[in-house]
Amino acid sequence: MESIRARIQHYRSSLTDDETFIARLNDLIKEHGDHVCPIIFNTLTSMDLAVGDAVNRWDRVLEHREELIRKLDRNVSLITAISDYLDCSDQTSFQHQLIESQTLERAIQGTTRDYLTGLYNRTYFDETYRQQTSFAKRYNSNLSILFLDIDDFKDINDNHGHIAGDQALRSVATIINQAKRNSDISARFGGEEFVLLMPHTESDNAYILAERLRFEIEQTPFTYQGKDFHLTISGGLASFPQHSTDPEDLLVMADSALYLAKGAGKNNIMQFRKENRRYLRMKLCQPILAKELGFRNNHVYPGISKDIGMGGIMFQCGSHIPVGTMLKLNVPVHGSTPILLLGRVVRVEQIDTRTYDIGMRISFKEMAKQANNEISSFLKGNLMVEG
Repeated sequence: MESIRARIQHYRSSLTDDETFIARLNDLIKEHGDHVCPIIFNTLTSMDLAVGDAVNRWDRVLEHREELIRKLDRNVSLITAISDYLDCSDQTSFQHQLIESQTLERAIQGTTRDYLTGLYNRTYFDETYRQQTSFAKRYNSNLSILFLDIDDFKDINDNHGHIAGDQALRSVATIINQAKRNSDISARFGGEEFVLLMPHTESDNAYILAERLRFEIEQTPFTYQGKDFHLTISGGLASFPQHSTDPEDLLVMADSALYLAKGAGKNNIMQFRKENRRYLRMKLCQPILAKELGFRNNHVYPGISKDIGMGGIMFQCGSHIPVGTMLKLNVPVHGSTPILLLGRVVRVEQIDTRTYDIGMRISFKEMAKQANNEISSFLKGNLMVEG
């Protein structure tokens, strides 16, 4: 409900003419159903109406507005029409919410915006993404999703401090917000990762926009405490219905394309393709053990690695491991000491009734943290022995 209310308020503050405003509200009703009507009245007038009552009054308000325009021979705003209808025709007592529109907008933004970057937050994106993919299915329209990740962001925090990192996040967010189209929805997905939802956009046009974003960020110097430094981003792109008609699969595909872009050298945009799974990857058939992290009773999954690249690893497993699961993998390479890989599951594909292909994106940040912890434990242990 809050995302619909936020969109109503956004339309009210950003659109310059009432015809477009009304058209957008009617689009919301068509897209989400009659329950939008009570939200419209509550947002604009503070009235709490049942769905059926709100639908009837909305139709009457629009008819009343057309009648006023004919009688007065001039344009009549929607707010004027609502006020006149409720005051004269409906005899309903109400409070005019839009008098405090700035206060209302701040309150709504507090629940939908990321406090640091000003972009939409993850909660708002998740709900809007479900709505937009449903809309694309219903009307057989295109939609593209772009994941963007700042390259080597940990180095910025380590070398310049977290305040510099925050400033970099804000600067990248500003460029994304300025470069996107009005119909696009930009959000901070988490950490240094952003997401851009592009309704009514097929993959080629989405790629052009993504490349423009990448180039703009690469060319923009960022200044912190009198020092200039440059940022780059990598991006992964997937499109509906070209790559998938399943919303969850589409997210996984975009994320998969992102880690392949990282593995291909960073500072580039990669569109999802099935053959991309073999891009810059080496065949590696070795028994592995995958241990699930983040739970009290950690699960251990035996499997066989299939191939490995700079950005991730593919392995075959007899268990379904959910997308998003953090794993620790021990992978033997050519009979040497096994290498330790930490990462998150980004793709699960069922091969048969008892076999799954699991794609894991390697998290170098988590691996560095693990290494630091192990070195710290080693040093503390040796200092205690020497003492």
